[in-house]
Amino acid sequence: MSLSSSISNALSGLSVSSRAAHLVSSNLANAMNENYSRQEIELGSSREGGATIAGVSRVVDTALLADGRSARAGMELSSGRADGARALEDIIGTPDDPSSLPAHVNRFDAALRFLEGDPGSRIRLQEVASSASALSNSLGAAQASIQSQRLSADRQISQEIKVLNASLEQIVKLNGQILSANVNGRDTNVLLDQRQSLVDQVSALVPVREMPRAHGAVSLVSATGMMLLESTAVAIEFTRTNQILPHMTLEDGQLGGISIDGEQVSTTAENGPFAGGRLQALFEIRDEMAPKAQDKIDAFALDLAVRFQDIPADGSIGVGDPGLFTDSSARAEFATQTGLAGRLLLNANVDPQVGGEPWRLRSGLNAGTEGAPGTATLIANMISSLSNHAPDAGSIFDHAVSLTSFSAQLTSNHERQESFSSAQFEQMTQLKLQNGVDTDAELQKLLVIETNYAANARVLQAIDEMFDTLMRMN
Repeated sequence: MSLSSSISNALSGLSVSSRAAHLVSSNLANAMNENYSRQEIELGSSREGGATIAGVSRVVDTALLADGRSARAGMELSSGRADGARALEDIIGTPDDPSSLPAHVNRFDAALRFLEGDPGSRIRLQEVASSASALSNSLGAAQASIQSQRLSADRQISQEIKVLNASLEQIVKLNGQILSANVNGRDTNVLLDQRQSLVDQVSALVPVREMPRAHGAVSLVSATGMMLLESTAVAIEFTRTNQILPHMTLEDGQLGGISIDGEQVSTTAENGPFAGGRLQALFEIRDEMAPKAQDKIDAFALDLAVRFQDIPADGSIGVGDPGLFTDSSARAEFATQTGLAGRLLLNANVDPQVGGEPWRLRSGLNAGTEGAPGTATLIANMISSLSNHAPDAGSIFDHAVSLTSFSAQLTSNHERQESFSSAQFEQMTQLKLQNGVDTDAELQKLLVIETNYAANARVLQAIDEMFDTLMRMN
């Protein structure tokens, strides 16, 4: 081998070692970056001899990446559902919670029984009125919290749609930059990492499949087959609602849905274009989970009101008059049940807060004059009405417990699914990290690179010494 060839080989070795050291440094610097893909140098040989850099590859398991994105979408869906269920359970309360619905019912029942022992007691009459008012107010507070939860979900949907549109547009731009870089022979690894991170963000909102296209570009298709991005991204639109009331639904057009390029798409179907990720969970909270809870507290409010309408011992109540609990001062009816929990009020005739007289609890809700203070017949009827078994509801105590059971069961079911999805996602993450940066392996590579660099440098030093010897001989 000639000296010039040896010099060429040694210089190429130094160049390769320098580039390899740079890659090791980059890998180590991003060891904790989950969005970074480990890079490895690809070597080749030149026709003149020596090593050449054929390219730099990203170590990516595409199948594992796709499975990880699917697992993340499932985790976001189950976590969103569990968060919604936990919020509803906090609103309705648990049986041992002093502010829960069963607790309010028990305090109202206890106040009535205490009054029955001394119906002439002003303090006891006041306590019954106070506990009844607190019971109706708790239903109103529950309704307000449920509608607030729906409104919060609606606002989050609006924010996530903005993020989704922005991410898709950024992926389109990166597609163009990657295509241009590939055509012109420039390195694309940094751009590919950025795009991978954006696709991961999109898949958390709606599960997507990545379809390879020419020169490194990709298309995105939803898990149910809708094209979200080709050469351009689809335009996803959503109109936020400023106020949400119990009667407002997506079906009657009073709440915003999603349209793609101007065409309305389903947000509730399991096979809809946005099924499977965080967006589905938010729509379920707004349009299914919270409205179902609202229906249940409205049914409870109606049951409570009906039990105190047309009580036999109260001759002061006429046909169509409201009972102890009213629908904004009117008689509660099944036809107007929606939103009743927020309108339920203690009858103004007995509510001292609005000028009523608690003595009407024993004399009659519409009585003009106070009756004998020792009469407890009406009070006894009220106590019995709480224990009477209504169709499909049982006693009022059973009905209150069924409400807390509903929320507890809902939370338990979704937390169980959340635990499974989180474990699955964690497993996928661990498998992905196995393809990530191993600092020990990278440091070992660095030792080999250092040895190679020193060897090539020693070759050049030897050649330099040989030239010096030849020059002295001449």
